[in-house]
Amino acid sequence: MNAHVYDLTLADGRRLSPYCWAAKLALAHKGVAFETTAARFVDIPNIRGGGFKTVPVVELGDEVVGDSFELALKLERDFPDRLTLFAGDGGVALSRFVGAHAAYLLGKMSRAMVLAIHDGLDAETQAYFRTSREKMFRRPLEEVAANPEHSIASAREAMTPIKILLRQQPFLGGDEPLFADMLIAGLFQWARVVGAVDYLDGEDKLAAWFSRLEDRYGETLAKTRG
Repeated sequence: MNAHVYDLTLADGRRLSPYCWAAKLALAHKGVAFETTAARFVDIPNIRGGGFKTVPVVELGDEVVGDSFELALKLERDFPDRLTLFAGDGGVALSRFVGAHAAYLLGKMSRAMVLAIHDGLDAETQAYFRTSREKMFRRPLEEVAANPEHSIASAREAMTPIKILLRQQPFLGGDEPLFADMLIAGLFQWARVVGAVDYLDGEDKLAAWFSRLEDRYGETLAKTRG
């Protein structure tokens, strides 16, 4: 079975969404080959005739999944004999908690990156992005990005629980990576693709953890333009 991922993109083809990256890592982990189609923010409502508000949107066999976590659960059900994404119900609960923390981190990390993302979009998508993000942050993008040093420090502080855990084990999932790792890895890959802030710089534990993931999923992570 092959999969098809509708994958959020910048104007130059760089693949953007941390949740798309998590989905692609989950597919790679399960050994499911996939292709991608670039989609702009403004294209999402029209993917497969409409009905989706976010990406990834993933075609898997005869089914379409519009959420990275639901995709991971489906992969675990459909391919139980392959490498696990959850290692049981406890891993599902862990990944839900990590997913909530990833959403919190996304907001923190994005403040120093928001203008670089905006500037990397085409003109039509820039207009959408500015309107939607200024509504989200309740201020102009220039004000959101006005104090990058403070924003970066705040994001790094929010990574503390992850860094503490990685002192004790090689992956968030323990001795092997689970979907929890992929949810966080998607954030660092997103930041790396945008290129505005290197959140791994000076973070020895996080950098070593990400390097271990690259050892396993390097081919997937290297495809920054699809």
